[in-house]
Amino acid sequence: MAYLHPFGSTQPENIELFINKDDNRERKDPIFIFYDQEPLDLEYNRPVFDAILERTAAPYVLVTTERTSEAGDAICAEYPFARVDYFFHIFAASDWFRGHEYLPGLKSIFERDLKRSYITFNRLTSSKRVYRSLLVSELAKNRILDQGYVSYSKTCPEGGDYITNLRASGLDRSTVEEAIANISSLPELRIDFADQMIPNQSMLLTPMKELMESFVFLVTETCFFDSKTHLTEKIFKPIALKMPFLLLGCAHNLEYLRRHGFITFGDYWDESYDEIEDPVERLRAVVKILRDICSMSKQEQHDMLVSMWPILEHNYQRFTDGSLVREEWTTLTNSLKEIAKLYQFVPPYRPNTRLGQAIPC
Repeated sequence: MAYLHPFGSTQPENIELFINKDDNRERKDPIFIFYDQEPLDLEYNRPVFDAILERTAAPYVLVTTERTSEAGDAICAEYPFARVDYFFHIFAASDWFRGHEYLPGLKSIFERDLKRSYITFNRLTSSKRVYRSLLVSELAKNRILDQGYVSYSKTCPEGGDYITNLRASGLDRSTVEEAIANISSLPELRIDFADQMIPNQSMLLTPMKELMESFVFLVTETCFFDSKTHLTEKIFKPIALKMPFLLLGCAHNLEYLRRHGFITFGDYWDESYDEIEDPVERLRAVVKILRDICSMSKQEQHDMLVSMWPILEHNYQRFTDGSLVREEWTTLTNSLKEIAKLYQFVPPYRPNTRLGQAIPC
């Protein structure tokens, strides 16, 4: 097995190897490469995959969290990898958010005093997360920025200032320049940590006061521009808190969530945004829904929240009752068992020299 440590690492120096034999080049069993915490990207991942190939020998099985993925397909076309996919962040979120029902300040939906129409967290804004700068621009453009709790830094903690990142994004130039103009007049946006750089709080459900005062949770996922199924712990935060949510992620990821037994909010607003392939148009469709929500009174929002109780309770139970983890564990272990059969070299089989593995006839 090969994996990266500590959690979230992506570089060759983070590789940990567990190999049964000192001379691994004599083995026929595969090395399972667990790259299941972070998104796949062929160019970005080259150093770590090249380093594994230099230190070990085929066959290989790449284990990822992207069940459908253009990036994953490209990697397996270039590298001698077979592939197994599962929803890793189901396990991460279940671990990180256990015991959340005891958090101080947590309120039932019937007790919430709504003060803002939405809440959204935007810590990292460089590289492929640059769409979050575009989001803040659209919120300001639609004059609803002050109707939500919004976190955003003009300088990304890991990747430079918003102007540089927007101009390097490849987005339409007029869209980029409009966003730069809109953001330039804004202060640093904070929900908490007013005088600090926004810290990484992936494992926490905070700040509770502001969460309980917000009607809808606008989830800004790690991946947005890509063609892949990729959801993280972010989508499970509103579910654990019994909050309705809008999803800014890759196209069709709302449907991917529904395939895992969750119910979304198509009875309350138009969720066809999930089907929009153009990322900028998808983002603007979500902002339009937010604008409509912001036009509602707080009493209307609270009444809608109460009417959503069956959906919120269903999603909460689906996340917390253990069935989701058990099902995904079964999916992973069955997939590993099935692909392991290819390496037993028991006839009938045919060798695949590129992958270095046996394929059933």
